[in-house]
Amino acid sequence: MSFPFVWLQSGDPVNLRSFLPRCLGPLFLAMALMVVGCGPQPPMSTMTVQQPSQGTQNLRLGEYRVAPGDRLRVTVLSDTELSGEYEVDSTGMISPRMAGRMIVLGMSTPEIETMLADRYRSGGYLRNPRLSVDLVSRRPFYIIGEVTRPGSFPYVSGINVVQAIAIAGGYTRRASKTRITIQRFNAQQGQEETVTEDSPVGPGDIIRVPERWF
Repeated sequence: MSFPFVWLQSGDPVNLRSFLPRCLGPLFLAMALMVVGCGPQPPMSTMTVQQPSQGTQNLRLGEYRVAPGDRLRVTVLSDTELSGEYEVDSTGMISPRMAGRMIVLGMSTPEIETMLADRYRSGGYLRNPRLSVDLVSRRPFYIIGEVTRPGSFPYVSGINVVQAIAIAGGYTRRASKTRITIQRFNAQQGQEETVTEDSPVGPGDIIRVPERWF
């Protein structure tokens, strides 16, 4: 099959056999790109915002695990004389009235209620114990290093690093604001994470503000 010639504006003849691929090639490429562009696109990635850890979330009491420094209120409806407030000691124990010493470390308040009711029932003090256990205050947080007043402070729900430092009187002139670390309460000894001023603080956390290098 022979291909006719066409003449360009310059007057030069061009064979269509070699001319058409050069003209139609870019056209086909553009059409292919349009088809790809109109096809279904993968969903755009979204940045995940880190949610506060146990320290600052408003945890339901059934999820909160008791540890030394927490303060509990025991309300016994069956006998109000057995009611009282107790701080969990360094061994993770409390001593409710007429119930003796009880280890509550790592337990939730509903679990403590069940154990205390069983203790009163089995001891013969109450036939049908009706009681509640409430968390009065959480264990304190700690700040060490380059702050005005290092030490332990009562935990405030929803607190972050810069608010905790403000409670401790603010930074000293030698403080490094970019190398602050936190040892989380449940972390292994010596395991710290680098944080920012907006990072959450949890009950029992230890905030370390180091000295700047220069």
